[in-house]
Amino acid sequence: MIDTQHPDFLKYNDEWTRCRDCADGQIQIHKKRVKYLPMLSEQSTEEYNAYLSRAMFYEATGRTIQGLKGMIFRKPPVIQQGGMELFNDDVDLNGTSLRSYCEKITEEILEVGRCGVLVDYPSIITEGLTVAQSELLNARPFFNLYKAESITNWRMGRINNKTSLLQVRLFEIVEEYDDFEVNEIEQYRVLDLNSGDYRQRVYRKNARKEWELFQEVYPEMNGTRMDYIPFVFFSPIGVEVDVCRPPLSGLVNVNLSHYLTTADLEHGAHFTGLPTAFVKGISPDDENVYRIGSTTAWAFSNPDADAKYIEFTGQGLGALEKRIEIKEAMMASLGAQMLTPSTRRNESTDTASMRHMGENSILSAMSQGISEGLNYCLEIAGEWMGLTHATIELNRDFMPNPISPQMMAELFKAVQGGVISQETYFENLKEGEIIGSEKTFEDERAAIETNAVI
Repeated sequence: MIDTQHPDFLKYNDEWTRCRDCADGQIQIHKKRVKYLPMLSEQSTEEYNAYLSRAMFYEATGRTIQGLKGMIFRKPPVIQQGGMELFNDDVDLNGTSLRSYCEKITEEILEVGRCGVLVDYPSIITEGLTVAQSELLNARPFFNLYKAESITNWRMGRINNKTSLLQVRLFEIVEEYDDFEVNEIEQYRVLDLNSGDYRQRVYRKNARKEWELFQEVYPEMNGTRMDYIPFVFFSPIGVEVDVCRPPLSGLVNVNLSHYLTTADLEHGAHFTGLPTAFVKGISPDDENVYRIGSTTAWAFSNPDADAKYIEFTGQGLGALEKRIEIKEAMMASLGAQMLTPSTRRNESTDTASMRHMGENSILSAMSQGISEGLNYCLEIAGEWMGLTHATIELNRDFMPNPISPQMMAELFKAVQGGVISQETYFENLKEGEIIGSEKTFEDERAAIETNAVI
């Protein structure tokens, strides 16, 4: 069946949903109701709604994703344009720049650990067109990003004694306009090799709700059929077809457990914090309504009657508060340490770098892997356009390392005395973030000669 799903897709699909829900935050978590916050025993719908409304979701996952993404893009990616300047300003025919597209992929990898990019070409007749005519028709390759949930099946195999991608099935929802209405249509796009030639097929459901072939094309590159599928998988460890566990999966699990504990704490605090009256010595048939407040008083005919407030003195809420503290510490150790201030204010720069070493190593591999995947996509697009392809390199320097005034003075003395070259001096200023990472020595020298402001 066309909609049969890969075993790894079935294995990880629910986990992807959990990660996305946690990344979206409290509104999305509350929408899922009992999925993440089960009803208490014998709780009515009205009571559950109140229980849910008091529950607070600590948005550690979403903030961690944004924090880690911010560390990667603390410095702009280094992009060598090649001959693809116009392409890099709009890589998907929707006006998205190469840098913005890179940020989208990074967020997908941080959130669920998987996505894919199809390097495609518009299905229009371009044979015999000049380059200028093709540009007018926007007839050029483009990137199409697919989230993990849309890559439903895939198959690898051996071709010419090399492991290659043989098939990918992509679930899509396309919009078709009918006068003033928009119709959403589900379809599967199947990429495969047929007798060694790259083929695209699109399947849609017919009137009998059966999948049937809607479109079939054999994309050509410069007039020749392709012998490979131009689809690139992205993962936390690079261009990897196999599914990896989401990098923040552990944090998500603790985040959801923290949510349950917080809900119980808020629930308990609500009831133990409210004044609760205890009355004895009155008739059970007494239908009077006893209101609490400074403007009311209770009077009983029975001299033995008594009324008191019940005061909560147990340790149950304290235990819940302790569990919350433990889980927040666990989330910090799993990647959310930027959410809690350090208690060691005077630690050295080297010590601080060591504390972030584990996280940085994960980010470093992720940054390198995303760069590798995008460079492969750019290589395919450049070959399709007959141009020297662009390259991109994401930042792997995640921690600020500012240069001190004393060090600047020593470096200046060294270059004045001929101990180090101007190029070495310049590179030290770049590493110390005095000069932007995108600047070259030649740019800086030319700016100095023309008295320009950098």
